[in-house]
Amino acid sequence: MARNPEHLHALVFPYPTQGHITPMMQFAKKLASKGVIVTFLTTHHRHQQITKAHTLSAEQDDPIEQEARKLGLDIRSAQISDGLPLDFDRSARFNDFMRSVDNMGGELEQLLHNLNKTGPAVSCVIADTILPWSFEIAKKLGIPWISFWTQPTVLYSIYYHAHLLEDLRHSLCEGTADEGSISIDYIPGVPTLKTRDLPSFIREGDADSQYILNVLRKSFQLSREADWVLGNSFDDLESKSVHLKPPVLQVGPLLPSSFLNSEHSKDIGVGTSIWTQYDASEWLDAKPNGSVIYVSFGSLIHATKTQLEEIATGLKDSGEFFLWVLRPDIVSSTVSDCLPDGFLDEIKRQGLVVPWCNQLQVLSHPSVAGFITHCGWNSMLESIALGVPMIGFPFWADQFTNSKLMAHEWKIGYRFNGGGQAGDKGLIVRKDISSAIRKLFSEERTEVKKNVEGLRDSARAAVRDGGSSDKNIERFVEGLKGRCISK
Repeated sequence: MARNPEHLHALVFPYPTQGHITPMMQFAKKLASKGVIVTFLTTHHRHQQITKAHTLSAEQDDPIEQEARKLGLDIRSAQISDGLPLDFDRSARFNDFMRSVDNMGGELEQLLHNLNKTGPAVSCVIADTILPWSFEIAKKLGIPWISFWTQPTVLYSIYYHAHLLEDLRHSLCEGTADEGSISIDYIPGVPTLKTRDLPSFIREGDADSQYILNVLRKSFQLSREADWVLGNSFDDLESKSVHLKPPVLQVGPLLPSSFLNSEHSKDIGVGTSIWTQYDASEWLDAKPNGSVIYVSFGSLIHATKTQLEEIATGLKDSGEFFLWVLRPDIVSSTVSDCLPDGFLDEIKRQGLVVPWCNQLQVLSHPSVAGFITHCGWNSMLESIALGVPMIGFPFWADQFTNSKLMAHEWKIGYRFNGGGQAGDKGLIVRKDISSAIRKLFSEERTEVKKNVEGLRDSARAAVRDGGSSDKNIERFVEGLKGRCISK
């Protein structure tokens, strides 16, 4: 079926984990609002989780299409297999899951053929940067391939220039005598970092990190051949990191529009949560403005029971109100008892522990004063966009670099000494946790609060009509139309 430049049809394909699905769904909504037909692709397993989390009616309406219909958008839902049984524990066996994802090419190619038969024909594939095998499939079908980067553009530049680290033997350095203290000041578009601030996949030499690093190497080799590279950030935050080939078009922050612009009051949902969200609004409503510390470590990381006990005691000892999101599988899928004996009874008047919640609603609540975060990029962008200072508690991957940017470059929060490598080598103890919380409630927070509110205003300006991110999306859509006409 011929491709009509007036009816662009984009296949949007995130890596099948929560932290990648969420921003790419928000981008799908942005594209559809510009008149592009979007097919949003997930795996059967993730789609099943999303459907269950939304507890839909007996008709089992598709949650992604339901979200789009509420906004009057043409977003269609599609699924392919990740090659594993639906009951396979992807959290406990994440490395096996990653390897299986790398073998989904046949499923993607068949889906594209089917979509082209039923029409309108797919105009382009917008795939997560770390799904590099999708490049060959798009090129085989003669359509543009767009690399979508879900982490900070600074991280994109680090991986893009990873050969510089390897040439100077600054990768795989964990465990050497320098203890991560060597300065890295030669990566274009990246502020000076210590080796301990680099992503964990670069610093660690175990087999799993090596596997991921090899995927990243291939991803960034192919991203150089992408028709476009899109990133979930905004120019006022990361202007120095976009001058690459091809350049990174920054289209973020990718959040439901109502949290950035009150004129879009209907767009309040993420639409792709894989867990049922607990409504904490009544508990928050009962607390004074600026009195609650929010704690969440995202959808993917695992922590030791010992570390969680230290966090629990540190929260209690701080004396401040807290709302803590504690995933049932945060230690493992088989361990649910991870808090000190009697903890929940002791903190009844001080805190609330829930398995999952609507993070945007929490961060936008006036009672919330700060956010203890693992420094996943979605969480950081949400906190920035809503003007909430942070305490960085990184565990793995990009989180070490993100916490460095947050605390030392943008000065919108604090991080624990040594980078807070909770999932790496060090244990963050209760005394340091309670001390960091008290600091966030002290007069010292004035500067970080001012800084994060300044970035909040910049984030909102970027996504307004005519803002830098809005213009980049317009530029991308017009370029895509031109590409279709030239064919």
